[in-house]
Amino acid sequence: MRDLLPRHQFSFLYKEFEMKKMWMVLVAAFVLAAAVWGAPAQSVAADKIVLGMPVRPPVMVHLPVFYALDNDIFKKHGLDVEIKFFRGGVATHRAITSKKSGLDAAWVPAPIAMVGITKGSGMKFFHSMAFLNEAQMAANDQVKKPADLRGKTIGIEGRGGYSHLGALAVLSTAGLADKDVNYIKTPPPARVPFLLKGKADAVVIHVEQVLVVKKRKPSFNKLMDLWKAMPNFFYGAFIAPSSKINANKDAYVRFAMAMMQSTRSIYKDKAGYLKSANKWVRPVYKKNPEIMSKTYDVFVAEKIWGLNNGIPKASVSFTADYMKRLGKIKGKVPSYEDIVDTSVTKSALAKAGKI
Repeated sequence: MRDLLPRHQFSFLYKEFEMKKMWMVLVAAFVLAAAVWGAPAQSVAADKIVLGMPVRPPVMVHLPVFYALDNDIFKKHGLDVEIKFFRGGVATHRAITSKKSGLDAAWVPAPIAMVGITKGSGMKFFHSMAFLNEAQMAANDQVKKPADLRGKTIGIEGRGGYSHLGALAVLSTAGLADKDVNYIKTPPPARVPFLLKGKADAVVIHVEQVLVVKKRKPSFNKLMDLWKAMPNFFYGAFIAPSSKINANKDAYVRFAMAMMQSTRSIYKDKAGYLKSANKWVRPVYKKNPEIMSKTYDVFVAEKIWGLNNGIPKASVSFTADYMKRLGKIKGKVPSYEDIVDTSVTKSALAKAGKI
């Protein structure tokens, strides 16, 4: 051909051939990248997951879910996540175990979920964004140490609930128990008002709520960090019915991967986290941005959020044994495999990579 065509025409055809070859390479590279990173094809509908969350507006430790929504992390993993809010952890657990709720997964207090599993709820843990017990006990100026709680009134949502278990953790450090204190039923939104108005002497609340209390009543005390009172006590987990996990396991694997991406990103993206916080949290925090900033700093310093699958065997074992001692678990203490769907956790971690 070179002898039959003028030089300039041969040069043009050669360049055109090289351009076509380059585009073929680029297209092949794109397809390979999509396969490796799990990017869904545009023509394939995303898997819908209806997720139950226990507090509206969300508390700041729960924000990795909302950061993932705001930054399209779920979408990048082929998921369409819809949030349904409930009034506390007990209500959220009740919803996910009901066949009428329409939930595919829920974030619930791990101890409550463990007890439910032993009663035949059919649930399994498949990921956790925060296994450390992110909460603090705040008290009025008459309570300066755990021993001072004797005879005092503690606000809780109910026996066996998240706040009650947190109170027991603090009481145990002073050798106290239920019989040594009084309880008043206090739904989550009312805990701070109950403390400030003197209806309760102490409450178990989240880090940002303690900062609000201290801002309004500087003489009030942060009594204890619960993640230090019981370092192996399991805070919360994402759970789902085993039947739903088995029916679409890949969707739950991708959900766990998305949450790992979210928490890993947040540790490096304070500005992005605070942007999501400013969108989702209560107005009181939006009016006091320094509280949101300080809360983030505490979470990062204490490594509250998990980086991997967030379900350590030590935490599962300790918490199950603890619930047995409290009489909440009857009969045999469940094993790690009884509680956790390890096929999801192992697959998600293998694909996301352990750090």
